[in-house]
Amino acid sequence: MPLPEQIVEMNEESEELYKAIQQLKPTYKHVIILRKLKEFSTTETAHVLNWSESKVKMTLRRALVELEKVLTRGGVINEINRSI
Repeated sequence: MPLPEQIVEMNEESEELYKAIQQLKPTYKHVIILRKLKEFSTTETAHVLNWSESKVKMTLRRALVELEKVLTRGGVINEINRSI
């Protein structure tokens, strides 16, 4: 069972992650939310967004790269790495 301090840190990191996702362009935001947060399959995501499966895969890759940049600019990734 996590310690209270760890729970607070996880909640803060989740909040920072959601803030970073909100900064992305809509297509990146949608694909990350569906694939990574809601855990939809590639096929399900393609159906919801009316995209091909290859577009879902490519957009997700690009979105994750952009998300990493946003998190790095905000110092979130550095904070997470220090706490590990």
